[in-house]
Amino acid sequence: MLTFIRDRAKGFLAWFIFILIVIPFAFWGIDSYFEGGGDVYVAKVNDVEIPARSYQRLLLQERNFRQQVLGAAPDSPLLDEALLKRDVLERLINTEAVAQAALASGFRISDAQLRNQIVNNAQFQRDGRFDPQLYRRLLNSLGLTEPAYEAQLRRDLLVAQLMGSASETAFVTAAEEDRGLRLQHQERRMGYLLLQAAAFLSEEPVAEEAIKDYYEENLAQFSIPEQVRVEYLELAASDLVSQVSVDEETLRKLYEERQSEFMVPEERRARHILIAVEEDAGEEADAAARERAESILKRLREGESFADLAKEFSDDPGSASAGGDLGFFGRGVMAKPFEEQVFAMGKDEISEPVRTRFGYHIIQLTDIRPARGRSFEEVRDILARDYREQKAEEMFYDVADRLADLTYEIPDTLEAAAEELDLEIKTSEFFSRDEGTGIAADAKVRAAAFNPEVLEEGNNSEPLTIGQNHLVVLRVKDRRPASHRPLEEVRADIAQVLRLERAREKAEEAGRKVLERLRAGEQPAEVAKELGIEWREPGFVKRDDPAVAPDVLRFAFTLSRAEETPVIAGRRLANGDFVVVGLYEVKDTDPATLPATERRRWRQQAQRNMGMLEGNAMLESIRQRAEVEIRQENL
Repeated sequence: MLTFIRDRAKGFLAWFIFILIVIPFAFWGIDSYFEGGGDVYVAKVNDVEIPARSYQRLLLQERNFRQQVLGAAPDSPLLDEALLKRDVLERLINTEAVAQAALASGFRISDAQLRNQIVNNAQFQRDGRFDPQLYRRLLNSLGLTEPAYEAQLRRDLLVAQLMGSASETAFVTAAEEDRGLRLQHQERRMGYLLLQAAAFLSEEPVAEEAIKDYYEENLAQFSIPEQVRVEYLELAASDLVSQVSVDEETLRKLYEERQSEFMVPEERRARHILIAVEEDAGEEADAAARERAESILKRLREGESFADLAKEFSDDPGSASAGGDLGFFGRGVMAKPFEEQVFAMGKDEISEPVRTRFGYHIIQLTDIRPARGRSFEEVRDILARDYREQKAEEMFYDVADRLADLTYEIPDTLEAAAEELDLEIKTSEFFSRDEGTGIAADAKVRAAAFNPEVLEEGNNSEPLTIGQNHLVVLRVKDRRPASHRPLEEVRADIAQVLRLERAREKAEEAGRKVLERLRAGEQPAEVAKELGIEWREPGFVKRDDPAVAPDVLRFAFTLSRAEETPVIAGRRLANGDFVVVGLYEVKDTDPATLPATERRRWRQQAQRNMGMLEGNAMLESIRQRAEVEIRQENL
């Protein structure tokens, strides 16, 4: 999924959708709008200020995200600081503008919608059910209040509601679908040769002047940012669990109090045969699918094996090979008509065809697990775990309060707090403002270490929450100023870079000569043989053909059709190799020959893409109407 985001996500709407996906993991910034910021703000949208603290927090988060998740190389444009700041500021401005537009348009999030979002959040569930105590404890451990979290969540849902009004109503016409499928499943008969830059690489010495020029022109590549090493005290509730004991009487009392939580609802096991037909299919297609389902039902009534017929006829690839078996499931899992039928049937009963958005189902109920309460013995370990965690949490808050007091009252050392609370003073590795390991992998830790009160004045930091019921207090132990790697240290690396660039240039030069010869009519195979390489002709290929390297395929599918063939073209690839391609024939696929599932998948993806475009168009319109003031001096 992250690869998909890396390759495809562009624009505010795509990022906003991603943010909604990761809301359960992004509590760090939820209360940012509700904290103090005075008059320091980075932008104003109409009359609403965006606090500098909100901007700085999101900037740290985004920088960390790109470094650790997107997998960008150190010199990637994605990590350019100016671009990063612009992207973060734009996202904050866009979100505020859309939220205001949603309210002005009458959009609202009801209390029921908000509650549903919270209770269905897996972060707030224990054993699959919403746990109010866990909800409060998790927010408290992260320094959040329930009203602040719920207000920001309501705001995020409001923005999603307005953007969804555009993106989720997009549609694709039949003509667009046919045209798109023809292009996506197009096949091309091609040939190609690859001039690899490595073949032109030599150990010929690189001029000292060229090395020095490269070093001076690219000095930023060799910079070493300011670094610090910190000593810190770490406190985690998980480390206190082992100190909590629990007796049998306490556990049985807890069982009585929470017995209703341990009810297991009724579950049913069923198998089905699906005759797929799209929800918006015409009457003729729908009638044909139902007729097919009824013919299979007739064979079942005559005694044929349900499992055998499911394997032969079911359009559900996930269950057909298992004879249609869906396993046990409870309410709220299956499509509503399917669920209602299953929970109204008797064991071994076979249903009439049931219509859902997927098509017609023939269902057989194979087993029933009635609702029951779990015994004390079954849940004893759960109760003991919960009790220990709760008591450890209480201990954690007491110790955390004392830790905060001691490190504030004695700000120039951690030793007093370590001695009184029996905590170990630990030491980190050196890290910079933007990158670190261990606890310094957390952006909040890096920000605290470089805070002037800690870095310049030598004070202890405030307690920093780095996880659920997990905090650290730190102070700077050592400091390294910003510098550059000396030329002597990087001379060999620079020489290799220049050799490789020279090899790439030679590969391209040779490739251009090959192009001229092929366009003049020489035979590709003979030219390739003369060069000691191979002219490959894989025949007809598709866009995702594994027999051809992806970057070569992408180039081949950018070439325009021509009445005179072959079309000969060449390009330097991202890795420095040079490819020469001959395009001989283009063959479009008839959409009517494609499976219904493939056509449906393509249409859904096309609708999502169209929705993205419409959502971005709505955003652009909202931004044009908004009055935006940016305070560059606060960025």
